[in-house]
Amino acid sequence: MESMPDRQPATRPFALQPLQGSKLKRYAIALLGMAAALALRSLFQPILGGSMHYVSISAGTVFAAWYCGLGPAVLATILGSVAANVLFLSPYQPLGPFTEKDIIGELLFLLFSAAIIAVAEGGRRALLRLGHLHEILLKSRTQLKFRVRQRAAQLQQSNSDLRDLSVRLLRVQDDERRRIARDLHDSTGQALTALKLELAGIERELASRHPQLARRLAANIESARQISDELRTISYLLHPPLLDELGLGSALRWYMDGFQKRSGINVQLEFSGEARLAPEMETMLFRVVQECLINIHRHSDSATASIRLAQADGHIVLEVEDEGRGISAEELADIASGLALGVGLRGMRERIKDFGGELEILSKGQGTKVKAVVPIQTSPSRTFPEEAAAGAVSNPAGNAPAITGAAAKRAGVN
Repeated sequence: MESMPDRQPATRPFALQPLQGSKLKRYAIALLGMAAALALRSLFQPILGGSMHYVSISAGTVFAAWYCGLGPAVLATILGSVAANVLFLSPYQPLGPFTEKDIIGELLFLLFSAAIIAVAEGGRRALLRLGHLHEILLKSRTQLKFRVRQRAAQLQQSNSDLRDLSVRLLRVQDDERRRIARDLHDSTGQALTALKLELAGIERELASRHPQLARRLAANIESARQISDELRTISYLLHPPLLDELGLGSALRWYMDGFQKRSGINVQLEFSGEARLAPEMETMLFRVVQECLINIHRHSDSATASIRLAQADGHIVLEVEDEGRGISAEELADIASGLALGVGLRGMRERIKDFGGELEILSKGQGTKVKAVVPIQTSPSRTFPEEAAAGAVSNPAGNAPAITGAAAKRAGVN
């Protein structure tokens, strides 16, 4: 999950925002604004004479009420009215003498100015509240983006930890398979071999004196041989010794022969590149092929399958294809999104990702192709030091159980 991208704030049109802060500053600006209005009116004094002086005062009142607040607007209006009477009326007396008409005009102007100040003050306070709410929203948005980034980082870390755990479990599973296969071959298999030899000696001794007992004993020897063969087959399927001794190509050919005899599916193998890969990579590729063939046998109803493995441009390209019933487009979409991944496909994907590769599943209504592209490297992308040390102790080089051509053939038949 990606963090929320930072968005640049939209460009706002220029607007005269209400002034906040020091009262002295607001009073000073209000008086300066009224003085500017009166100065502008004085420029037109030769033309206007003593008329329309309330217009300039009204402009100053609107500016002071909106920009500076209630108190500065009231003071600026009163002083502006007195100054206008001094500057623009004849005779130039601030307080009189006034006619009844002048007094009514002055009162109407003050009422009009009060209305202007009241409306402007209401708008000014509403705008200040909106500005305060806007700041709160910006702060909340910043906190939300921070939390989203934090949660996204935690989710990514959790996903990485889960992938590491999955890869670790797969490696532990492979190591356990190797250990069990070695124990079955070296311990249980040798014990069964010793039992067969002992029973064969007893059979020879009883053949002349107790033929009936000898025949019964021969039947038991045959049962012991079958158990030994089945045990050897299980051991080789858990971890084929050919994979350690002769490499991936020999192990795939042995497994393919046995799979054909067990399933009746004709499998073709194209293997190029005789150079040995890292043991972990050979194990990974063998397990992927093994899982693909199992899926073909269980789900595809295909009579044939093909395996192609080649090295190109520093990558291993593995393709396993069948001619079965295929996968629908909806199922492919679910698989690509990870919604319909079973244990087998998920394990394949995790194994391949551990080596920095990519897994792709293709189908066009009939037949399915599983394609894996993995960069050639000497070790997986995730290394666990304690596992490497444990693996060096539990599986030293050269201690894998030996397998002869005849034994491999018998294992394939079974």
